[in-house]
Amino acid sequence: MRHIRSLAVSLSVAALGAAPALAAPKSQPVEIRFAAAVNGAPLACGQRYTGIGSTDASLELQDFRIYVSNFRLLTKDGKEVPMALTPDGVWQDEKGALLDFEDATGNCNGNAPLNTAIKGAAPKGDYTGVVFDIGVPFEINHQDPTLAPAPLNLSATAWPWRVGYKFTTIDLETAPAVGKTASASGFSIHLGSTACGEGSWVTPPKMTCSNPNRPEYRFTAFNPKTHTLVMDLGAVLATTDITTNAPQSPSGCMSSEEDNDCVGLFDRLGLTFRGKPSQGQAFITVK
Repeated sequence: MRHIRSLAVSLSVAALGAAPALAAPKSQPVEIRFAAAVNGAPLACGQRYTGIGSTDASLELQDFRIYVSNFRLLTKDGKEVPMALTPDGVWQDEKGALLDFEDATGNCNGNAPLNTAIKGAAPKGDYTGVVFDIGVPFEINHQDPTLAPAPLNLSATAWPWRVGYKFTTIDLETAPAVGKTASASGFSIHLGSTACGEGSWVTPPKMTCSNPNRPEYRFTAFNPKTHTLVMDLGAVLATTDITTNAPQSPSGCMSSEEDNDCVGLFDRLGLTFRGKPSQGQAFITVK
């Protein structure tokens, strides 16, 4: 009799503890498309573009690779919903992705494959906007690229470990407008973190860099199914003379606060520079 009562109690406890399994939330695939342009014209290797910057100079592309991360989709009421990136072993892992707009033809010196879209998933729903960063998250930014998994395994897109990756590897061959002179024949936009502490260049910093330089871009009217995000070199260089170089500094903007070539660029990228807030980014638009 005692055995029967024990068995009955055990069955009752088991029945009470057997809660129904919760269905996993449904998700949907999401693709965010990007394009590159120069004053509205599609950007391509081997093409020369005129009327660039404050002196109407010309440029030809050498490299255009950009790390993006921290994607969130916006609902109609403005709520941010994280987008999970789909690792592919080449262009993106779960924390970030590499966009590549050069195909190694003409004067370009990168790699032949292109990557102009970010792929992932989000909870099923209707989304009306997107938010993301240009940059590599701090926790994976400071490492040896020769040992890192894709897409962080490219030495051409990295600085020494203490500084981290070049969030934008944009290199240009430049020439002055007709009748004007130039003191430089190239210009680069290498955006990355700076003021990352003292120590060996191959030692990661213990704390975040004082100037993280990861601009956030927010578009409240963006439909992933129909829209493209266009990165326009002409727009971001509109106030810059790409045919000269600030004295005692590398060619172009290397993100240092001491680099005068970064002044107009940081403003148009949407970043604070030398304590002065940006007036609003002019680099990326929705098309």
